[in-house]
Amino acid sequence: MLQEDERRFMEALFSAYFPMVCKAIYRLVPDMATAEDLAQEVFIKIWNRRQQLTEVYFKAYLHRAAVNMALDHIDKQKRRGGTPLEIGPGQEELAAPAPAVHLKETKARIRQAVAQLPEKCREIFVLSRYEEMSYKEIAQTLQISVKTVENQMITALKKLRVSLKEYLE
Repeated sequence: MLQEDERRFMEALFSAYFPMVCKAIYRLVPDMATAEDLAQEVFIKIWNRRQQLTEVYFKAYLHRAAVNMALDHIDKQKRRGGTPLEIGPGQEELAAPAPAVHLKETKARIRQAVAQLPEKCREIFVLSRYEEMSYKEIAQTLQISVKTVENQMITALKKLRVSLKEYLE
């Protein structure tokens, strides 16, 4: 009976949070198929660790697990010498009007600049700007102080201003 309850619980957890986990991963790994695969891996890890996860706030835990999964994926890509996830000029972009091309280039440059931030700085920036979490929520999720979140955001924004100065003029 316990296994049946566990199975039902995981199905409910998956149904409730799979879209959120996919979205969190997609913010860092902008390929939906990869994001969905990584999200499934998050839930597999949760299932395998279900005995240790007795008193967990699952929304925050899953979000953190999703971000970690995405960052691990990015690190593995770099170590394997794989191509970073950037938008290059593809055939469909060459035929597009100039504003659309510039928008895609700008988005790619922003993703690249965010990817170059130090890991903790990038993680906090993504949670704040893409996941729209408050500094207090980020601090609770990452188990750090609000002041640390503020300092990391200041650092992230300074570095992004330098990296993207040609786009800000």
